Amino acid sequence: MKKWAWIVALLYGLIIVILMFPVLFAAFFDFKHSGNSINIMNIFRWWPYWSSIVLLMLSQAALLAVPVRISGQRPVSKRALVLPVITSAFLMGLLGSGLFLAIVETARGEKFLEQEKWWIIALAVLLLTWIVWGSVFFRWSRRIEPENLIEKLCRSLFRGSILELLVAVPTHIVARCKDYCCAGFGTFWGITFGLAIMLFSFGPGVFFLFVERWKRLHPKKLP
Repeated sequence: MKKWAWIVALLYGLIIVILMFPVLFAAFFDFKHSGNSINIMNIFRWWPYWSSIVLLMLSQAALLAVPVRISGQRPVSKRALVLPVITSAFLMGLLGSGLFLAIVETARGEKFLEQEKWWIIALAVLLLTWIVWGSVFFRWSRRIEPENLIEKLCRSLFRGSILELLVAVPTHIVARCKDYCCAGFGTFWGITFGLAIMLFSFGPGVFFLFVERWKRLHPKKLP
């Protein structure tokens, strides 16, 4: 079961890396003045980018911890729910900070990139959102069955990512219409978080499909 969980996590990490090519091109390429476009390939030589990929893959693996136990017909204790609850709340925190950056850039313009205070506030928004949603998800975990809890957590992440994109995409279009040197860097993070977490919200469902297929092909190897 753990093998399939890591396969799903690696698959989603690969999807994000591949998806970044068209997203970066659409977000930053200057179609009118190609000479003014930033080198979008530089991000793939930027260590925080790869660190973010690894962090998101670990988050996906954490969301799969309970489905792995359920598929292996092992009991799921309340302690086992702590990891997916914390991880889901953290992903909601990323959505909150991305939403904040998109709104601030639209209101303040690209100059906000030069002001450290906005990045500190974005981090504070991430932490506050993490704590608030963590408390909400923890209460859910005390009264909802584990399988239903994971489904509800993923549904919440999906809805949050949709809300994120409904704000980040229009604000990025507004940024692209202005003469920004970075073509909407803050709104780009909002789009990136929204797309990545939207994909991750499908992870447990995909895992169960993999397991079901495996059981059909190898009925004697799994109970």
